Amino acid sequence: MQQTRAEERQSEDSPDANPQAGERQAEEAEQQAVQGQAQSEEPQQGAETVEVEPVPVVRVAPDLLMQGEAFALTVESEAASAVVATVGARTWNLLEAEPEVWWTVIPVPRDAATGSAEVTVDLYGEGGAWLRSLSASYIVLVNAAPLEEIILGGTGAPADPAEVQRDIAVRFHDHIAVTGPPRWDGPWILPVEGEVTGVFGAQRSYDGVQSDEWHHGHDIAAQHGDPIVAPAPGTVVWTGEVVLHGMGVILDHGAGVYSGYWHMSLLAVREGMEVAPGDWLGNIGTTGLSTGPHLHWEVIIQGVDVDPVQWLGEDRPPLPVVAAEPEGSADTLG
Repeated sequence: MQQTRAEERQSEDSPDANPQAGERQAEEAEQQAVQGQAQSEEPQQGAETVEVEPVPVVRVAPDLLMQGEAFALTVESEAASAVVATVGARTWNLLEAEPEVWWTVIPVPRDAATGSAEVTVDLYGEGGAWLRSLSASYIVLVNAAPLEEIILGGTGAPADPAEVQRDIAVRFHDHIAVTGPPRWDGPWILPVEGEVTGVFGAQRSYDGVQSDEWHHGHDIAAQHGDPIVAPAPGTVVWTGEVVLHGMGVILDHGAGVYSGYWHMSLLAVREGMEVAPGDWLGNIGTTGLSTGPHLHWEVIIQGVDVDPVQWLGEDRPPLPVVAAEPEGSADTLG
């Protein structure tokens, strides 16, 4: 039986009979598929475009630290209007360092559990609507501070319990507010040169009786009357005298970070004064419960004492990275 011309052409175009025809048909099919995909990706008239926020960034630094040190928490989010961090049963409100960047400094208590730890971050949008939760981890190492034996001697009368409570309240409870962004912009300096006679976190015994508390500061022995200077920018928020720590000064450095200077013999500042690194605060003394002229230096973050020595080096909590302002504009954060 003879084929018609149409059948002959169909037979010639068959991929089996003509490989070139098969390749041509495959190319045409691919072009049609690409055109169809492009058309499907074009937004339909009147349809809403939904923008998806990039996954927020959470950073902890340093992420390896000892009991009694602090870390900086930074969160980058395009949608958040408020950010709250949680560690254990404690919450921390982050400061908005710049648009879409949130930051705070969080202390690790001296008695915190060692090993891997986690901070949970909750993001909230306009009107307080919860957006999402994120987390980051860090490692807590043991603070291996030694036992320090303190010989007080004498038979003085015990301190009035009410005065002891006032001493504690002034240092740990009365000055915890976050009054603004961090005011320091680099490592702190030593408030006085001298011999280290006590380290943060050490267990202590007094006249042979071991205390349940650890040492809350860093002790530097010096000559009576030697000047004590501010280690970082701050505002004087308290001056006075308490029963155990004697005459002292408390500075507010912003971001909930405070520092205290105790056992002083002379106060050179008054409440409300602004100080810069190196400014004179007062003199070395031995007021309060003291065995000799020295400075008891404390750093307390929203009521939690941490090791002041961390703030002298590069392992201190890093400040938020803020874009530089145009020349002549207001100061940037930090």
